[in-house]
Amino acid sequence: HHISRNPTRLFYQPVIGFLALAAFALLGYALWLCLHNIYLMGTKGTQFVGLQNFIRLATDWRGLQALWRTALFVALATSAEVVLGIAIALFLDKEFRGKKLVRAVILVPMIMTPVIAGLTWRFLFNAQSGMINYWLSTVGIAPVDWLGNPNVALYAVLVADIWQWTPFVVLLAMATVGTIPKDLVEAARMDGASEIRVIWHVILPMLRRTLAVAALIRAIDSVKAFDLFYIMTKGGPALSTETQNLYGYTVAFTNFDISYAMTIA
Repeated sequence: HHISRNPTRLFYQPVIGFLALAAFALLGYALWLCLHNIYLMGTKGTQFVGLQNFIRLATDWRGLQALWRTALFVALATSAEVVLGIAIALFLDKEFRGKKLVRAVILVPMIMTPVIAGLTWRFLFNAQSGMINYWLSTVGIAPVDWLGNPNVALYAVLVADIWQWTPFVVLLAMATVGTIPKDLVEAARMDGASEIRVIWHVILPMLRRTLAVAALIRAIDSVKAFDLFYIMTKGGPALSTETQNLYGYTVAFTNFDISYAMTIA
């Protein structure tokens, strides 16, 4: 009787159950790997070590540095993409000639695969023949070794990530900006509010849910970032761009220490 009153449950409950089972099964297997020592190239077999891998990670200076770089990258990428995405969405909300073309061009980076985007920016940041250094030379600025300088390389990858994924925030923000009542904005302007105050006190409060969703999704994706780092720097120079994902990849497929790699992940 209860099901007949809500027949849609027959459709979504099995799907939710399957996804939950798959998620918890994989999580359980991952935790099992973390509590054991398993080497792909070893002959010792499976050994139960308890929390030894977690203790090892807590005292692993390279792992802690990778964690710090990951946190820094996530914070900078997420904040920059949300701020730029909202600004571009507000700009595109205005009427101007060529608006449709500009909107289409802005969304192009999001369509590109991370590998192609990484290769593109790797060529642009090339110290000898890259377009970035050429443009800087035209205004009298000395060339910069963008991907070879440990103090700069992380920010070069950050620029590439912001370029590729800011359009995603723009897309979310544009869908919400279009629903904001125009008369409310015009009323604020007629009351003498400046454009900055209109944006801060009228528009942004109505975008707070969109901002939260965009920030959450981009933060999750930034934590998982791997393609751009691997293509552009492979964690170098001097491990200056080695994030947790790259460190875990190295431990798994260079050292073949699967259990510790899973602990890092």
